[in-house]
Amino acid sequence: MTTTSLESPAAVAPTLGSPVSRPARLQSLDVLRGVTIAAMMLVNKQGNDGGYAALQHVPWHGATPTDWIFPFFLFMVGVALPFSIASRRRQGASNAEILRHAFSRALILFALGMFEKNFPFLSTTLDTVRIPGVLQRIGFCYFAGTALLLYTTRKQQGIIAALLLVGYWVLLAFVPVPGLGVVPMTGEFASQNWAAWVDQLTMGRHLGYGNHTWDANGLLSSLPSIVTLQAGVLAAWILEAGVTVAATWRLVLAGVAGVILGWVWGGFQPPIGLGIIGEPSVTNALVFPINKMLWTSSYVLYTAGLAFLSLATCIWLVDLGRRAVDVPRWTMPFVVLGTNAIFAYLASGLAAKLLHVWTVAASDGTRTSAWGWAQVHVFGALIPSVPLASLVHSSVYALLWIAICGWMYKRRIFLKL
Repeated sequence: MTTTSLESPAAVAPTLGSPVSRPARLQSLDVLRGVTIAAMMLVNKQGNDGGYAALQHVPWHGATPTDWIFPFFLFMVGVALPFSIASRRRQGASNAEILRHAFSRALILFALGMFEKNFPFLSTTLDTVRIPGVLQRIGFCYFAGTALLLYTTRKQQGIIAALLLVGYWVLLAFVPVPGLGVVPMTGEFASQNWAAWVDQLTMGRHLGYGNHTWDANGLLSSLPSIVTLQAGVLAAWILEAGVTVAATWRLVLAGVAGVILGWVWGGFQPPIGLGIIGEPSVTNALVFPINKMLWTSSYVLYTAGLAFLSLATCIWLVDLGRRAVDVPRWTMPFVVLGTNAIFAYLASGLAAKLLHVWTVAASDGTRTSAWGWAQVHVFGALIPSVPLASLVHSSVYALLWIAICGWMYKRRIFLKL
């Protein structure tokens, strides 16, 4: 099976100069990637804004399952990265060549992200075209993670991760913003904290939030997101000796530690359902609330812990004890998405945007988007519950892309970067 190195499973992450071994393929990583893509479609492609709370981003502090999706993507890039580097080293590539290759891929991801974020360009002007985005951040972290793996030891990478998390907390919590002083980490000051200040300084109005005054995927908050990718690298190191029961339990322990540390550092934010929502229960200078918009250090630890646990679960269900070459049949919808993840992400997003732009005539003569028409006249008409109708709408859309990726999978079509 051919995949891109950004999408291929990882297992080996040798220290500089150590021998490289090639372990068996982690089918569970394809499954976890596919589950994450499917979850992204369920939350990003809902029929309307009246969906279930667990499928909505939190307004500011906290994290629902919806807010786990992006860090899971970064985590999985980290799991795959050591494998990719080890493979290129076996082919004789030097560190400089590997880094140049990573830089070119990062640029492609950045360009694709810029295109996807601003498509279909109907309301975009040159002075407000949005620069940051999901793929842009993945490209940035991918390049940074590659450089760290190539030119630093494991111990040095751990120190850098700690410095990024602690340094980011100190900056936001204690250092005065020029002209404003120390800014509280509350939603009303979203456009005035250090992350927003750096965004405005470096990208002006090329931002996506607060009337172009800040961005959830901005430059400063991309620094702690590198640690999210590094957490995936740590998972690869745990698995480098083999996909065993003992290694899986180490993933579980790392996951539990991450969740607890993130929750404690976040000030014991109230758990609600599967997520945590709202202001910290404890408020003092040491608290750094779990917050996706700022990508806080507590959010990094919390979501990395959840990613460790999710990977361990997939390994337990898919890889451990499996004798056959093929993965279990129930995993195939996720495998077909996971092996064409970049295509599924981009194509489903662009198609949904077109369906929102394409208008159809309503019964009263007015025109509405094709997406909105389907929600009202198909799903809403059949299902009285607004949240359930919205979920069924997004589920049908996800199934459509599973079918498309399944067709590609059968024909061995795997789109590469």
